Amino acid sequence: MLLLEASTQREFHAGVSDAADAIGKAGGWVISHQFYSKTLAVIACQIPAEALSSFAEALEVVGIKLHRSVPETTGPIDDIAVQLSITFVQDGPDFRREVPAFG
Repeated sequence: MLLLEASTQREFHAGVSDAADAIGKAGGWVISHQFYSKTLAVIACQIPAEALSSFAEALEVVGIKLHRSVPETTGPIDDIAVQLSITFVQDGPDFRREVPAFG
């Protein structure tokens, strides 16, 4: 599994949507996702090995900056499992939900 870390100043929902679009345009698909408030999104996906660099470029175009470059792929690799962690750097309130009392 390839672990990618990124950050952005984009709005949370727009950034997640753009990341999902970049995965789809690279010929990949989302396997799962987890959101940690509005500051972090972790997206697990599969991406064809030959499209990994174009996926990284698509993220850069929409303002999601990878912290390091993606490795070059060689050999007979079909798909690569990727876990993309995006940190959202923003001002403003966090997600709030009403939680009923229990006990």
